[in-house]
Amino acid sequence: MAAIERLRNPRVMPALVWTAIVLYILLFSFLTVLKHEAFETTAFDLGNMDQAVWNSLSGRFLPFTNWGEEGTRLAYHVDPILILISPLYLLYSDPRTLLVLQSVVVAAGAWPIYLLARQRLGSAFAAVVFPLAYLLFPALEAANLFDFHPTTLVAGLLAFAFYFLEKRKYVHFFVVSALVMSCKEEMALLIVMLGVYAILRQRNWRVGLAAIGLGAVWFVVAVYVIIPHYNPSGKSPYLGAYSHLGQGPVSIIVTALTDPVALVRTLFTVEKLTYLRDLFAPVAYLSFFGPSVLFLSLPTLAIILLSADPQVYTLEKFHYAAPLVPVVVISAVYGTAFLSERLAGKGRISRRTWVCALSGLVLLSTLVYHSSRGFTPVGGKFSLPVVTAHHHLAEEFVAMVPQESVVSAQSELNPHLSQRERIYMFPRVEDAEYVFFDVTADSWPIHPNDQWALFQSLIGDEGFGVLAAEDGYILLRRGLSGAGELPDSFYSFARCEEPEIEYPIVVRFGDVLRLVGFDLLREGSTTSLSLYWQALTPLENDYRIYPFFYDEAGRIIEDTSLRPMTTAIWYPSGQWRSQETVWMQTLPWDVGTDFYVGVGVIDGDDWTALEDRLPAQVVTSTLRVRLFDGDTAVQLAEIRDGKVITPRRLFATPRIPHPMYSNLGDQVDLLGYGVEPTSPTVKETMQLTLYWQARAEMDADYTVFIHLVDGRGNIVAQHDGQPDSGTYPTSQWLPGEVVEDEHALVPALGYGPGEYTLVVGMYDRDNGERLPAYDQDGLALPQNRIALTTIRVQE
Repeated sequence: MAAIERLRNPRVMPALVWTAIVLYILLFSFLTVLKHEAFETTAFDLGNMDQAVWNSLSGRFLPFTNWGEEGTRLAYHVDPILILISPLYLLYSDPRTLLVLQSVVVAAGAWPIYLLARQRLGSAFAAVVFPLAYLLFPALEAANLFDFHPTTLVAGLLAFAFYFLEKRKYVHFFVVSALVMSCKEEMALLIVMLGVYAILRQRNWRVGLAAIGLGAVWFVVAVYVIIPHYNPSGKSPYLGAYSHLGQGPVSIIVTALTDPVALVRTLFTVEKLTYLRDLFAPVAYLSFFGPSVLFLSLPTLAIILLSADPQVYTLEKFHYAAPLVPVVVISAVYGTAFLSERLAGKGRISRRTWVCALSGLVLLSTLVYHSSRGFTPVGGKFSLPVVTAHHHLAEEFVAMVPQESVVSAQSELNPHLSQRERIYMFPRVEDAEYVFFDVTADSWPIHPNDQWALFQSLIGDEGFGVLAAEDGYILLRRGLSGAGELPDSFYSFARCEEPEIEYPIVVRFGDVLRLVGFDLLREGSTTSLSLYWQALTPLENDYRIYPFFYDEAGRIIEDTSLRPMTTAIWYPSGQWRSQETVWMQTLPWDVGTDFYVGVGVIDGDDWTALEDRLPAQVVTSTLRVRLFDGDTAVQLAEIRDGKVITPRRLFATPRIPHPMYSNLGDQVDLLGYGVEPTSPTVKETMQLTLYWQARAEMDADYTVFIHLVDGRGNIVAQHDGQPDSGTYPTSQWLPGEVVEDEHALVPALGYGPGEYTLVVGMYDRDNGERLPAYDQDGLALPQNRIALTTIRVQE
């Protein structure tokens, strides 16, 4: 602790804090801009915000055309700060300006937290810990990375508002409070709580009542006047998330007073208790010892925890928790001060020591939590967006759209075209002159089949034509008659020149199709399957590729009936060129963590019609795939706990404890064995590993027999079974494949000490006939069995 306190040079600590602030700004500006360039930002809400800011600069205040008919954001949220931001577009008119601004404002909130910690705790070390806890708070990082929202700006602004209130710089306080309230209608409640704080903690009734009045009036005007005036329903559409408690703030309060059981049922769910647990974990729960500050969060916590919308109480994905973070961190500062004073009064340890110890606990909690849940390069959720050639191609399409035109664009494309008076989110077209969408991206909010049908309608009845199409992108222009055909370059999204396949495989389906590999992709709780196909000959039919996920009982838990594959819709097999590799991918879906992956091909639509399925033949594969349903379906992989556990095939000869060579009917070779123990007692089980190599494809599933015979040829112990405990029958082996086959030989009754011979072989279970056995010189072996070694059994 003494070494840490020597860093109390008045210039060192501020420099460290500002270094952290600058690094945060650089990192998250880079990440958010890169997300935008990788088309990971969306219409909701970067497109919405960019359009509102761009139009506000031209005197059209807060337009909103992506959603609904209202044409203004005031029908949904009251966030006039977007108007104040708009002059920044005079410097650089681009949505990336908003992303950088957001990182700057969020990061700046660390400075007042540093000043408060230094003042309250009197420790240079503690003064640095708490701004670091704020900057490394995963919920705040997630909010910053989730497009742009004025709500996220509140994190930095609220920290300054509280600091100015504590320092009694009331002019600064009211200026920043006005900015906080301009971010969103319910943020006014935070200013009401700051007014209550001024009365209770500072005994400043004038400032407190002014803040309460200012916040309350703005909240009432925004919620009960502005939004109802602009929204056709006469109220905020977001109140629907609280309809189980009432139709508005007043009725929700009445419900809380008259029916507290309903309130308790809403609040005390596993998800919401987990939310609270994780919210306070980075500061080691010290916030609870600073209740005078923590109570400022009550309105925001209530709005979050009383909501029936899971997105609202999802902590580290969306922006809703951003205003809570400065309150959590500052209350932890005050909680540390409180605990340090109480603990110092009960023992010989000084307050300064307790401050350093508790601050160290906060630092440890922050680092541990951030290591698994944070979004920086040292955090468990860090992901670096990748800008591909596909994304660069989109920018070329964007450049084809005139600035003054009305556009309908898909969610991910929307914020790249949002600087215009009117833009709609596809599939809403309205009076759009241009329609731009990407069939390879998530089609939400339209079903993939409906997207295809809408495209057909637009180029058929709606007077649109294909202006450009390539690699899955389609740009339509109204009035371009006679241009309804997609060029060949459009299908490049489904064609792979040199695919990097995780699990190479060759499976023939009839004489027409060949599966050449697959990838299994897991993101969060969802799974998707990528398949790579080749047409062996020009196809006359559109065969139905049928991947499916199923459970241990064979029940299908997910297939492509409701969520079809993009390639199957836009590039059916009847259009494939011979020998080209075609990529197909299932839509991500939650299929659990334990399942099997299968695939088949149908010359028709009904998977249950076995006669319509194409027969499958495994030519080669890296995994031990198996055929079932009369060799018409392929089990590609078994997944447990989200990981592929299907063993890989082995073609190289491994290290064998006891190499040898014998041949069984020109079907399979025995390359050697291993046995433990070599000198067992009469009660010990022997573990035998056999190393087989398939010489040819085998139609039969041969059974392995293992005998322990005495000098008279009597069998004293034996084991018969399919290879690999029955999980890998010989009919699934590929020519040249090496199989490690384990068996357990259990002692039989009356089995005594002595010398025995261990012999093995294979037989056809249907007729009992053994495969002929030959030694390395080609000589036939007696009784068609291979003698491995002599086993000396002890007492």
